[in-house]
Amino acid sequence: MSNILSGKKVSLRPATLDDRASIFQWLAHSNLTKEMIGPPKYPDSEIPTWEAFIQDYVEFFFDGSQPLNGRCFIIEKDGLGIGQINYNEIDISSNSTFLDIWLSDRKYTGKGYGTEAIELLCNFLKVKFGCKEIMLCPSKRNTVAIQAYEKAGFIMTDRILSESERDYIDNVVMVKNVE
Repeated sequence: MSNILSGKKVSLRPATLDDRASIFQWLAHSNLTKEMIGPPKYPDSEIPTWEAFIQDYVEFFFDGSQPLNGRCFIIEKDGLGIGQINYNEIDISSNSTFLDIWLSDRKYTGKGYGTEAIELLCNFLKVKFGCKEIMLCPSKRNTVAIQAYEKAGFIMTDRILSESERDYIDNVVMVKNVE
């Protein structure tokens, strides 16, 4: 893998363990946190502690040692980290995976940065691992994210996640076929 995936607006670079604390801050303590997780809008999805975060985002997400199990990337604009995007375990039987994405600050929203980051990562997953189906599972309440995902080619499905797979009581499954 090349070190950087580049688009017109942003680039993606593989995250390192040195990035893990920043990625956590962007999720749990930014001016966008309340738009993604935790009360008041998402009382069903607690803001993670550092300990819970590092249990979910283990070292292989940052060191590249288990690429089929997942990987984090830093979304960069002009060399500055403005968010993170990751894929989770790749199901080799169905050639599919799930993505997660969040930006570091509200000032980076509405500019197409997240949409382009998703497109870059989907293309990478198709080429590198033969992924055919990429999924995102936002809360139905997160209409801004849903609109951004639709711009990146995802469509809403009627799939239902098991209780153990859900982050929210109202997760929706959005799918993009990248064959």
